[in-house]
Amino acid sequence: MKTLQIRLPEGLLNKIDNFIEKGLFKSRSQLIREALQKYVSEFNYAGALPYIVGPFSPAEIELLKKDPKEPLEISISQLNMK
Repeated sequence: MKTLQIRLPEGLLNKIDNFIEKGLFKSRSQLIREALQKYVSEFNYAGALPYIVGPFSPAEIELLKKDPKEPLEISISQLNMK
């Protein structure tokens, strides 16, 4: 197994640590490994990035390209369902 060094926002790391404290995972590495395995599995199944949902305005797309730390969410009523 290879080692990987990553940087995470403090809020996300706190959530990960809460899962560990609750006994849901043994370590940060285990949680991140399982999350990535699930993400890759869903990506392979769906053929698209599973957690990116639009539509986004051009300004929101540029924001995602620059700093994708926080999700951009809209309500169902804002969707143009033609």
